[in-house]
Amino acid sequence: MKIAKQFRWEGAHRLPWHEGLCKNLHGHSYRLTVELEGTPDERGLLMDFQELKQALAPLIDAWDHAILVAETDTLLREVVARTGWKHALLPFDTTAENLSRHVAEHLCRVAGPRLRARNVHTVRARLAETGTCYAEAEVAVPTAEALPASRENAHLHV
Repeated sequence: MKIAKQFRWEGAHRLPWHEGLCKNLHGHSYRLTVELEGTPDERGLLMDFQELKQALAPLIDAWDHAILVAETDTLLREVVARTGWKHALLPFDTTAENLSRHVAEHLCRVAGPRLRARNVHTVRARLAETGTCYAEAEVAVPTAEALPASRENAHLHV
């Protein structure tokens, strides 16, 4: 069985190493679809949608109307430090691919025990930057002993 919940937020980022327009600071109306796959309980419930929303709310709230800044982007780090603009400092380049993987791993980390208790075995995060492009990451829900290392050294600065 699969269930999915959608999230939306506004944000900005840049890819300073990119050879095209994405090297410039630009914004997106991000759309995220998180899909859980597993075996529903005897009542037919895999996971309550509200519980999924609550697990991701702190991350989505931190990224909403924020500039997503890679730790290696020294110029953009200086700009947000000088301006005081809301931003999230991330330990990876802010590609759709990396962001979708981060969301899936983050959910496994913050809700792993709940996911396992509900027989969820796979998390997929599909992140759309536009109406025509998206990246999707798939992560197996790890056992307690194998939870992924934290990719979230993301610090929110308001």
